[in-house]
Formats: sequence, C-alpha cells, structure tokens
Amino acid sequence: MNGTQPKKSPPARIRAYRIEAEHRETPDLHKLAQLFIGMTFARVDAERNVRQGQSPSGRQDEGGEVES
Repeated sequence: MNGTQPKKSPPARIRAYRIEAEHRETPDLHKLAQLFIGMTFARVDAERNVRQGQSPSGRQDEGGEVES
C-alpha cells in the first residue's frame, strides 16, 4: 500500500445539505464577536481542564468524586 486510502463519500444525511453564502453590505459584528468570545472561553476551559487533569464532562474534587 502507498499509505493513501480511497476517499469516502459523506453519509447521505450530510450530502443533502447545501451551504450558501449571502453577501451583506455590513457584516454582523455582534454575532462575529460572540463567536470569537465563545471560542475563547471554550479554549480556556479546555486548557484549564488539561492543566488540572480533569475530564471536560465534569468537575472532580480531591476525593475523586465527580460532581455534575
């Protein structure tokens, strides 16, 4: 084998979607800012969980119990 695999076609549920872009005179900066802020918070939370050795699904106290 040469290390390449044949490309798989996406599942039927994904093939049915069509993505279209709409040109706007003015961009929605409020929504864009919310997107970036949300991405930043998610990244900070993930990095904090890695540093503290926690799983992203819940918080773990010193006794080893997970609270949800």
